Amino acid sequence: MLFIESKNNNLFKEIKKLKEKKYRNQNKQFLIEGLRFVEEAIKNNAKIEKVLYTESFNEKHGDKLSLDSNIEQIVLSENLLKELSFTEKPQGIIAVVSIEKKEMKGGDIVVLVDKVQDPGNMGTIIRTAHAVNASALIITKGTVDIYNDKTLRSTMGSIFKVPIIEDNDLSIIKTLKEQGFKLVVSSLQGENNFFEEDLRDKVIIAVGNEGNGISDEVYLLADKKVKIPMPGDAESLNVAVATSIMLYEKLRQNVIK
Repeated sequence: MLFIESKNNNLFKEIKKLKEKKYRNQNKQFLIEGLRFVEEAIKNNAKIEKVLYTESFNEKHGDKLSLDSNIEQIVLSENLLKELSFTEKPQGIIAVVSIEKKEMKGGDIVVLVDKVQDPGNMGTIIRTAHAVNASALIITKGTVDIYNDKTLRSTMGSIFKVPIIEDNDLSIIKTLKEQGFKLVVSSLQGENNFFEEDLRDKVIIAVGNEGNGISDEVYLLADKKVKIPMPGDAESLNVAVATSIMLYEKLRQNVIK
């Protein structure tokens, strides 16, 4: 067990850098915070590199953690842990987790998230993809960082359950289409009522940016361009809500086929 007492400690400074996207990408690591989140990481066999906690946390909750011997444990003062924390009242525990490349699972539901920007929306979409047992969640270039602390907290642990794959040039989407997946795009300019579509085969459900919707590049690849009916004449639906509606309609059709 290592004790760090100074913010000038080199290891502490390197860990603190992970609060920035640049260094998360560079080091292929991210931070998670809170007992429940760390427990979820352990339960799902995430690659935890380090666990940092205060002495008071260890006294109260240390017996709840079952950490492998290869995970480095670091004790920090309350003030140092606050410097790593993203919350006003930290619980006293933070972990460094490796970003692992995950392969797409078998199944017939894929979610394509195209340039969604809000961390809360992104986190909710990941949770919903987990709930319907999606094979993968694919994100395009320009989509919010999924390892942003707000996104991570919104996933409620689902970040460890869903394979999330970056597709910067849409080559993965094109390959899936060649394998029989149909790309279903949600758009206010959609040609068909979404609830009239047959979704019982392999589909990619695509949703777009909060303000601009689906990008032209994705729209041109679509096999089905649909709109969710809004008889109340609202201008649009929240993107996370729209994703949930579409994924659960697909699930419903799977159940009754």
